[in-house]
Amino acid sequence: MKRFCLITLTGLLSLTTLVSAQSFRGSYFFESSLQRSRLNAAFAPQNNYISVPMLGAAGFDTYSNVGLRNFLFTVKLTTAWLGPTETYTFMDENVPADTFFDKLPADNPYLKARCEDDLLGAGFRLGESGFLTVGLSVVTEAAALVPNEFLRFAKLGQIAVFPGPSAQVCAYGVLSAGYSYDLGALVEGLHIGGRVKLLTGLYAGSLDLRQVNVQTSDEGISVSTDGGGFLSGLTWADGKIRRDRLSINGFGAAVDLGVEYRLTFDGFFNGINLSAAVNNLGSLRFNRNVTRLTTGATTSFTGFQGISADDDFKTGFERVTEDISRLADIGSTATDSYIPSIAPSVYAGLELPFIDEIMSVGLLYYRTLGFNHLMVSCNLMPESWLNVGLNGTFFGAANTYGIYAEFIPGKRASIFFGIQKSSLKTNRKHIPVANFTESACLGVNILL
Repeated sequence: MKRFCLITLTGLLSLTTLVSAQSFRGSYFFESSLQRSRLNAAFAPQNNYISVPMLGAAGFDTYSNVGLRNFLFTVKLTTAWLGPTETYTFMDENVPADTFFDKLPADNPYLKARCEDDLLGAGFRLGESGFLTVGLSVVTEAAALVPNEFLRFAKLGQIAVFPGPSAQVCAYGVLSAGYSYDLGALVEGLHIGGRVKLLTGLYAGSLDLRQVNVQTSDEGISVSTDGGGFLSGLTWADGKIRRDRLSINGFGAAVDLGVEYRLTFDGFFNGINLSAAVNNLGSLRFNRNVTRLTTGATTSFTGFQGISADDDFKTGFERVTEDISRLADIGSTATDSYIPSIAPSVYAGLELPFIDEIMSVGLLYYRTLGFNHLMVSCNLMPESWLNVGLNGTFFGAANTYGIYAEFIPGKRASIFFGIQKSSLKTNRKHIPVANFTESACLGVNILL
């Protein structure tokens, strides 16, 4: 049972190694950037372009309120100041219960991730006032949560009734067409835009152990669970989840809407730019190869297996479904459909350009994956071929700091990258020690 608890946690911490997003937020205030139009459909790129297939734009977001320091502890083996130390998991007897509980966040430990990868893309100006963008991309979203009560049982092993862990994953294709239109003939500085998206479901899965009832005795541990979930494009067999042959298992639709207003005036600041957008308004329904998962049986366990702080985290995640199967005795039956949750994202920006618009400062509110954030950005555009910005975010899962850079040499290509992180410290397996909240993006596009 303790092995199951730890592997569930390691699966949560290593989730993003398996799903590698709108992490392009650093480009939001750069007028010459090709990628900011995906954040706000009213933004129109300044150049026609085509994306390098598979390399046009890729990015991921991860949000978490925990890191390795919440579950691994370094303990001195002697009283000497520089004496030897050893690293133990939170369940080891050398780690006091209070020490571990003090490290738990106030909210239940969670990890959410979103990855977006463009396969094809292009943008072309239509007439004097319009700009058309088209694209084909693949999106993967995943989440995992482990309740604090579940962790307290893992440490103390007492009789208890508590909520169990939950996890979701959804992958889908996006075929999109967007249009930005300049309404300056009616209201100077006003732009509007929209994007329609056809969603094709590739695979999805969810499992939620809503309640775990544990009874202990001299003979071992008796566990009963109440929960369930769904699979589509995935198969449950022999305690493992397996990927089916890649196919389209559902359809859906969504829209993006955006608006921008640019006001210019004389003074230290050259004007003010206001913008707002809401993206991914829609839903996705899986209606092929759908399986319902059910739990509820009572299972007995005898004995425990030792856990090392050096356990391979990726291997641990791959084994977690086997342990869930033994814990919950999961059954599966065919069903008609499954509708996963796809959360919309919201953006609202304010920008103040100065020094003939060579520099600007921006304030961006955004909501994505269920979290609210406020980003402050300092942007530098010294040449037509260079955009560089520094940014920091507040609220949300964790405060982050980041950089975005875009190079447009000779107006022949656009090469960009960006990153936001909450902590630079990682272990040798590149798992963050403090907090697993970060974003990254990169891409290459050809200008026409």
